[in-house]
Amino acid sequence: MASSDKKKYINRREEKSRDIKKALTHRARIRKNYFKLLKTEGYEERNKDESNDHEDQPKRKPINFQERAAIAKKRKDENRKLQLEKIQDKLKTIETKNRERQFKKDQFKQSSNQKGQPLMGPRINNLLDKIKNDQSI
Repeated sequence: MASSDKKKYINRREEKSRDIKKALTHRARIRKNYFKLLKTEGYEERNKDESNDHEDQPKRKPINFQERAAIAKKRKDENRKLQLEKIQDKLKTIETKNRERQFKKDQFKQSSNQKGQPLMGPRINNLLDKIKNDQSI
């Protein structure tokens, strides 16, 4: 048993090619049996012309170096523009958020004293107005 293992390791390439041939013959045998089975069930065998529609299409001729370079340059320019737009959008959102933050901070400063307590002046004025209205009624 040890000698057969050594042969496998020595002749790996041959072993691999043998395995590939074995797999191909197995596949061919299975395909043949499949088509036989289709015939016995009454299905028609497909023609090779129908199955190879993609081969009938004309092949594109290869693009020369200048065209490839132009396409690559165009792609790079588009990517650069997209990156710039993203950066500008980010900067705009950061700027608007900073403005909102500053506005909220200013509003808070106006509605509170130095120690952070809410200003009582507007509240007291509202209460006094209510009392006057109640007394006049």
